Amino acid sequence: MSHSPVSPASTALSLSFHPPAYTSLHQITTLDKNGEEITTVGFNRFGFDSEVTLDVLRSLYLRSHYVASANKVSDNNDLDAEAAETIHAKFLQGHAAYQSKSIFHPDTQSISYTTLSRFPPVKLLPPNLRKRILVTGGAGFVGSHLVDRLMLLGHEVTVLDNFFTGSKTTVSHWIGHPNFEMVRHDVVEPFMIECDQIYHLACPASPPHYQFNAVKTIKTSFMGTLNMLGLAKRTKARFLISSTSGEE
Repeated sequence: MSHSPVSPASTALSLSFHPPAYTSLHQITTLDKNGEEITTVGFNRFGFDSEVTLDVLRSLYLRSHYVASANKVSDNNDLDAEAAETIHAKFLQGHAAYQSKSIFHPDTQSISYTTLSRFPPVKLLPPNLRKRILVTGGAGFVGSHLVDRLMLLGHEVTVLDNFFTGSKTTVSHWIGHPNFEMVRHDVVEPFMIECDQIYHLACPASPPHYQFNAVKTIKTSFMGTLNMLGLAKRTKARFLISSTSGEE
C-alpha cells in the first residue's frame, strides 16, 4: 500500500516486520506516527516533483561499498557472504541488482572495481518535464546527495567539479547512465553548457580546506559565482547558490 509523503517534523519513525516473497527474513519498513507505512520521501509542490521511493534510496545508501572480500570469493562455502546478502535484503527489498560487485583484497589493501550490473530505477519523464540541471561542486558531500535525488527524479544532470575536496567515488555509481555527465572543471574559468537549472555549490567548505589556499577560495567564491550567474543569464536558467558560514 502506497502512502503519501509525511513531513519529517510530524513523523515518529518506527520499525515493523512483514515477510517478503523473496527472502525468509522480514523486510524492514518505516511507519509514521499513525502506524501507516512510509513508502516515499519528498513532495510534489510548487511545480517541482521531489518525491522518490524509500526502498530505492535504501539501495543507494544502506549497503557497504566493499561487497565481498577476496578471501570470501575464493571460499567454496561462502556462508558469511550469503548471510550478509540476506541481511542487506531486508533493507534493499529486491534492489540488490543495482549494487556494485567490487572485490576488496585485505592482504594487499587493494580493490577490484566493477561497474553496476544495472542502474537504480529513475523516473521516466516526458521531455517537457525533464530538466537539464548543472550542479557545481556535485562531487562533494551535499552535492553528491543532491545529484542522487535529481537523478532518481529523472532529470539530466551534469556535475562540474575540480575535485579539490570532492571525490569521484561519491557519484561514480551514476557514471555511464544516459542522464548523467561528469566534467572536471574549475568554476573560476568560464563554462558553456545549455541548462534549465543551476545548483551552485562549488567552494571548499571546511576551515582546513578553504584556509589552505585563501586566494583560491576567494576567487572560487567570487569568480565562480560570477561565471555561473553569467551562464544562468545566457541560458535563462533558474539559479540556486548555497554557501557555508565559514566562507563569509
